[in-house]
Amino acid sequence: MNNWLKTLPTDFAALLLGVMLTLAFAPYEVFPFAVLAPAGLLFLWLSSSPKRAGWLGFLFGLGFFSTSTYWIFISIHEFGDVPGFLAGFITFGFAAILALFPATVGFTLNRYFPTLTSLKILGAFPSLWLCSEWVRTWIFTGFPWLFLGYSQTNSPLKGFAPIFSVYGVTLAVLLSSGLLVNAVRRIQQKAYQSAYYNLFFFLTIWTVGALLVLVHWTAPIEPPVSVSLVQGNIPQSVKWTPEKLSLSLNRYEALSEPLWGKSKLIIWPEAAIPLPLQEAASYLAKMDEKARGNDTALLLGIPVQSLNGSGYYNALISLGSEKKAYYKYHLVPFGEYTPSVGIFTRFMHFMDIPMSDMIPGDTNQEPITIGKTKILPFICYEIAYPVLFKTYDPSINLLLTITNSAWFGKSSAQAQMLQMAEMRALEFGRSVVFVGNDGITAIIGPDGNIEESVPPHEMAVLSGTVERMGGSTPWMRTGMDPILFIMLCLFLAARFHCRERKPILTHENAKQTNPVKL
Repeated sequence: MNNWLKTLPTDFAALLLGVMLTLAFAPYEVFPFAVLAPAGLLFLWLSSSPKRAGWLGFLFGLGFFSTSTYWIFISIHEFGDVPGFLAGFITFGFAAILALFPATVGFTLNRYFPTLTSLKILGAFPSLWLCSEWVRTWIFTGFPWLFLGYSQTNSPLKGFAPIFSVYGVTLAVLLSSGLLVNAVRRIQQKAYQSAYYNLFFFLTIWTVGALLVLVHWTAPIEPPVSVSLVQGNIPQSVKWTPEKLSLSLNRYEALSEPLWGKSKLIIWPEAAIPLPLQEAASYLAKMDEKARGNDTALLLGIPVQSLNGSGYYNALISLGSEKKAYYKYHLVPFGEYTPSVGIFTRFMHFMDIPMSDMIPGDTNQEPITIGKTKILPFICYEIAYPVLFKTYDPSINLLLTITNSAWFGKSSAQAQMLQMAEMRALEFGRSVVFVGNDGITAIIGPDGNIEESVPPHEMAVLSGTVERMGGSTPWMRTGMDPILFIMLCLFLAARFHCRERKPILTHENAKQTNPVKL
């Protein structure tokens, strides 16, 4: 009992630090918290045993993911008709699974790097955390949401994105956290000169990032393309109701009527037509005739049944003079498909979520070409993935994301997804056209800044001009190799240093020496 009371303050601090990290991301965007929260957690780890560090990392992750992905509850409860207590349990369980990642980082850091050195703080800590984010991209189909780097789309550190992607920005954040911790340690030890060096390198990282923001890695190609983005704001509660089908069809047709001939591209969001393509043939023929007659391309989201009838694709198709199609490749587990486990299948049938039996498209699909504009499409969840097929194609001029975030109500999910689209713009040096059923609909410039947007949760049309970009960013040319190499070098340097150096401080004698006062 006494031990539990003794550790309660640090447990609570770890939980609060996780909640604090949530505020670094959209829609709050207090980006310094992304540096301060991991720094605070690292302070707690430095005077903990491996098991204790793992527990504190778990509490940190629980505080972070439960407050940043709470919108899963809205989708499951309000639109899956799952009772509140069960939806809450599922949401908490999801956050707890994600919390295992910082827990693993904390345990590994103190188990395999017991000696407290600067390389542990500046080598092992950032490399292990970065590795956990990389693993989270692909393990169990992946959930590459809320990486530390995404929080920096409005900070000087975003300058690293065109060179090293979001992972490089994450590394810059973690090195900043480590340098702050190291500086405080040196001040406590009265080693002021060493503390000044750490602060100098901290300022250097941020200064270099700010200077890189000024670099234009890609260049516009004339002429720009005119676009109109249609935000239909169809309520999710009625979107898939057969008797309300006319609401979607009539609304999108009416909102698009004044746009024909004025914009080169008219774009509707994901599943704008809640009817399989084969059953919407007459409506699509009418829209195709209008598009061809006005020299306009209409791009829209619609389910498409496979040729063998085995399932449906979540598709983006184009109508007009050039007919193209893109089939979503990276589906949402438990949302668009069910893993092949019997209990999961029965559960999804119980929830009866529309479009939960989708099949993935091929990985080698070509970009959509409209006239002289080559577009790399993403459907909803796919925009979260830093590395996807055709990622490094330098002939791409424009990125496009269509989404339907109405599943998550008036939550932070929309803003988080838009922030990830801003990071994709920085990585590619290209504009991103972002179209949502109920928002947030926006045009993002190649510098990652939102150029134009319309308010969410209302009917709206956003018309504007988008620059077509050419050239390649360093990230497009090199891909993941440089950042993985840096991550490996940091890890190995810390590991070899730890093995060769006689322990100055281990966690077994941490209480006696008390190196860091919490």
